[in-house]
Amino acid sequence: MRQWLLKNNLSSGELSPLLYTRTDVQQYANGAKSLFNALPLVEGGAKRRPGTRYRGTFNGAIRLIPFIPNSENSYLLILGLSTISVFDPRLQEVIWTATTPYSTVSMINEIQVAHTRYRMYFVQGNTPVRRLVCSADFSNWSFEEFIFSVAPTDEIGTSPNVALTPSGIEVGKTINLTATAFPEWNDTEQYLAGDRVIYLGQTWRAVTDNKGSTPSAEVENPKWETVTAGALSVFTTADIGAVVSINSGQVKITSISSPTVAKGDVLVKLTADIQAIAKSWTLNSLAFTASTGYPRTVTFFKQRLVFGNTKTSPNQLWFSAIGSDSDFLESTEDADAFSIASSSAQSDNILHLAQRGGVVALTGGSEFLITSSGPMTPASAQIEQHTSYGAQKDVRPCMVGSELLFVQRGGERLRALSYRYEVDGLVSPELSAIAPHIPQMHGGIKEITYQQTPDSIVWIVLNDGKMASITLNRDQEMNAWAQHDFGGNVKSVCSLPRTTGSDQCYLIVQRGAHHFLEELSYEAMCDCEIQYELMMFTDVVETLNNQHVAWVNDDGYWYAERKNAEHDSQIKWLGQLFTLKIELLPPDYSSVPSTAMFHKINVHNIVLWMNHSIGGYVESRELKHKKINGDAFKNLPFTGYVEEPLAGWCSLHELNLKLTHDKPLPFHVQSISMLVSINEK
Repeated sequence: MRQWLLKNNLSSGELSPLLYTRTDVQQYANGAKSLFNALPLVEGGAKRRPGTRYRGTFNGAIRLIPFIPNSENSYLLILGLSTISVFDPRLQEVIWTATTPYSTVSMINEIQVAHTRYRMYFVQGNTPVRRLVCSADFSNWSFEEFIFSVAPTDEIGTSPNVALTPSGIEVGKTINLTATAFPEWNDTEQYLAGDRVIYLGQTWRAVTDNKGSTPSAEVENPKWETVTAGALSVFTTADIGAVVSINSGQVKITSISSPTVAKGDVLVKLTADIQAIAKSWTLNSLAFTASTGYPRTVTFFKQRLVFGNTKTSPNQLWFSAIGSDSDFLESTEDADAFSIASSSAQSDNILHLAQRGGVVALTGGSEFLITSSGPMTPASAQIEQHTSYGAQKDVRPCMVGSELLFVQRGGERLRALSYRYEVDGLVSPELSAIAPHIPQMHGGIKEITYQQTPDSIVWIVLNDGKMASITLNRDQEMNAWAQHDFGGNVKSVCSLPRTTGSDQCYLIVQRGAHHFLEELSYEAMCDCEIQYELMMFTDVVETLNNQHVAWVNDDGYWYAERKNAEHDSQIKWLGQLFTLKIELLPPDYSSVPSTAMFHKINVHNIVLWMNHSIGGYVESRELKHKKINGDAFKNLPFTGYVEEPLAGWCSLHELNLKLTHDKPLPFHVQSISMLVSINEK
């Protein structure tokens, strides 16, 4: 008996081969064996992915970062070895360049940024914090090391075993802090590691906590060591910028007058200018130095600038004062700066920071959320562990709607962190569960970005230079993966918003020895398109393969191989051709636990509903959409049904239907209908 079968959506996208026998799940009915250079759509069906337009040669370019003061004025930052360029997508040109300290590929990949309005902060871990600033009219730009008014300080600090006397107490005054000499060693005194004493005219430092152990340089007594040079001083130049907590006040050291005298500004009023006994005052040394390391991650949260993860404090977070990016003076006032640490059995270095109902801290072992019951203050801040999957280093998370997409530790799984009412907390369901083979086959995920319009696509750069995409729409239960090949080694991807029309999406693609900046565009029928003229960019022409020329006019869409293309007044585009392939799964007749996968099936006819399309093949048969009464000298897009007869029996599980399209022409299939017969034998 013959019957019609309908497949009107590919909302599950390309499925893992491990799911080819899972006919009991809904994803099987809505999935495909393969989607190559095709985008499944929320509305149903799939269409040819956009081509790309050439926007410039940037040899050595490694990474793209968006700079978005507002949707009317968005810019593209192009990072190369020791360089940064600002690209204006409206002018399609670089408007400013500068040098950077990021001189290796690994350093550029480690960069994380936090952006608000006209300023963006750069952190990398081995270099000081830097800030990119532009003027309100975008005519002036600067990229400089960021100077803190009060720098973040170490969480613990040191309490030297010498007395210290301040010369004043009032806020804003510059005072002297005068220390006494180190004390003589006493056999009844308890010494802690780091304490310094005088013994037999020589200065010694405790290596370990000890009591009654005579300072000696003998190998069998490792509890003490002799000190020289800077270690003989109470204060050194490394302490400039540090904060001294003394007599209930705080003093920022501005200069060193002598080994025992420091000059500083009073930040918090002291209760008295009397001498503070040994170990009753604290020297809060700088948290960001060459020896302690610099922050590796950064974000903004409710007017606070937040840094995290240094070499010596990998689990520490520093929050600035409200409304002051440079003020990290910690106190008990609600608007002042504070610091907090993540800690759990699954905790690891803080790898990424993001905003999601609080500050989300993604570590190598867990996902934390820093929140408060009211305004976030030093006293109310709370940190809680929510899930324990761990994040991948150097792959930045990406916000999509109300979800934070992040790559799981290992680099091959993609998760979406979001709040769930039922558990009153954050959950991280996996987006790659139905297609884990895609990142696995290509060495894992390198970078992700979200192009909201026109099709709600998450673009994914894979580690072998190929790309994948997810058509993601939670409202319509859409999570559809596909694979893409842009004919080169894709290095980076970035999306920029616009006030009207589609978001702009840019790629850095290595083609041969060159790195090209390319923009995704549905108007482009090929990849890396340039205008076809007598004089063209030689670096582009010499690197493109399978070159075709495409153009559009009132008579429709046209193309020719480059060797056959003519030069005339028509605007034409030269680019590298790519092929679309869609491979369908066998239809499901099963009623678990019974199965029909070994029955025989014959597909008599296949009917495709096409939308604004030209050309294409089902199996090896070309789709015949031109009507007898149509104009033979026009090549206009067609919308409607196209029917092709097929024949031949095979086992149901062996049925393999393929759609291909290998011309620089539009292609969009909305639904597929099949007239089939099925027998048990």
